[in-house]
Amino acid sequence: MKDKKIVKTFLLFLMYLIYPTIITFLVNQFAINSILCSFLFDAVFLLLIVFLYMDELKRCINKIKITKISTIIKKIVLWVFIIFASNMIMGIITESICPDLAVDDNTGAITSLFEISTYYTIFKTMIFAIIAEELLFRKSIIDIFDNKFLFVIISGLIYTLITFVFIGFPTSNIFIYFLMYFIPEIVLSIAYIKNDNNIIILMLIKFVYQLIPLTFLLLS
Repeated sequence: MKDKKIVKTFLLFLMYLIYPTIITFLVNQFAINSILCSFLFDAVFLLLIVFLYMDELKRCINKIKITKISTIIKKIVLWVFIIFASNMIMGIITESICPDLAVDDNTGAITSLFEISTYYTIFKTMIFAIIAEELLFRKSIIDIFDNKFLFVIISGLIYTLITFVFIGFPTSNIFIYFLMYFIPEIVLSIAYIKNDNNIIILMLIKFVYQLIPLTFLLLS
């Protein structure tokens, strides 16, 4: 059983890493609209990973149904506050060491994508990043690592390293950039564990967290 989970996780990560390269190839060779192509590949990956973890999603939804709404709201508010607080602390450290770096990299990433396409930004940040990426970076990894501490560290490292592969970090401030991605992922992984590995609760936390900067962008 464990071997099957390892293979499934490996194949999902392999697909996640490879399909952006396929998108780039198709766009360059056939002059396909890059946003449309990205959306289609993201949608396929999203549908696939939801299908593979449908039983887990149903299990988590059923647990939420027997939980008071007020309790769920309190959990969401608490962890959104913790994430923002960790970002603020990281921002203070970053600014004291490297004043020219962005304080909130999540907001910066959303802003950059927003300048390319509003609709794709909404899909990427409010649907794909919340459902597909949380299943990939949380559920698929915890299936392999039973040790909670190891899971928290590994999930944060994998996300950060994959981000480095996709966008790269400036070599002069690579450690700071590493922490800017690593710390929020650590907090999200801890939130996942503290909420009894309920991926739906974590998705709701991330939804609210992502919604705040996106709302400011839409209203500006």
